[in-house]
Amino acid sequence: MEYARTHERTAPLSAKAQVETLFDSLALEYLRERERQVSFVSQKHIAIDFLGAAKGRLLEVGCGPAVMMPELLAMGFEAHGIDVSGEMIRRARQRMTGHPLEKRCSFSVDDVERLHFAGGSYDAVLCMGVLEYLPRYSRALAEISRVLKSGGTAVLALPNRASAYHVARAAYVSLRAFERRLRGRRNPYRLAHNRCVPWRFDRELAAAGLRKLQSRACNFMFFPLQEFAPRVADSLNRALLPFSGAWFAPLLGAQYIVKVQKAA
Repeated sequence: MEYARTHERTAPLSAKAQVETLFDSLALEYLRERERQVSFVSQKHIAIDFLGAAKGRLLEVGCGPAVMMPELLAMGFEAHGIDVSGEMIRRARQRMTGHPLEKRCSFSVDDVERLHFAGGSYDAVLCMGVLEYLPRYSRALAEISRVLKSGGTAVLALPNRASAYHVARAAYVSLRAFERRLRGRRNPYRLAHNRCVPWRFDRELAAAGLRKLQSRACNFMFFPLQEFAPRVADSLNRALLPFSGAWFAPLLGAQYIVKVQKAA
């Protein structure tokens, strides 16, 4: 499920301010609902599998209200979570207060394009649901590469523009926008999503010094089934999950997840 909400503002804020405002407003909803969403659970299982061999210090970029943190700590990581949303960080600290492994995690507000950490600070980086809110990936990828130790692992997840769902939905949205213009009506302002094309994204990773090790696609959604029959869509999504590593998965999976290693 995507959280791109229509904003009622007549004069949009800066892109970063829009994202901060959006996720401040979604913090409680994420805390209550995120762990039960089929789309998130699919991503989480793949991300944890990709991180399986990594150890040491981990940076979670876009940690939200610490939904992933208990699993990351249980894997043995010493983890620090960052988010652009101050409300998400407040909820994350609140969630982890009293957890048996609380002392092995910490949180702060930070920007993935200007990370406040020294180079080579982390053995692993996890970044899910962040890059699509940036106009370009290069600066964030360079920062992720910078804070990773040589040989360190990063796992990144973002929407796949080449998937059947996003191709069909984008065509529908474009037709609706055209129809509104013909009728002289303004199109509502929507927060932009910079969805990736997997094979192009792989080249950007390589340019940042991040060598691709594995990739999978998940969230096998279909438009408009997802919008009109979400329970049926979720059942189909679960049924197709075993094919997340198949050659055709990037054409069907709405989410692309990749494991990379920082070059020595």
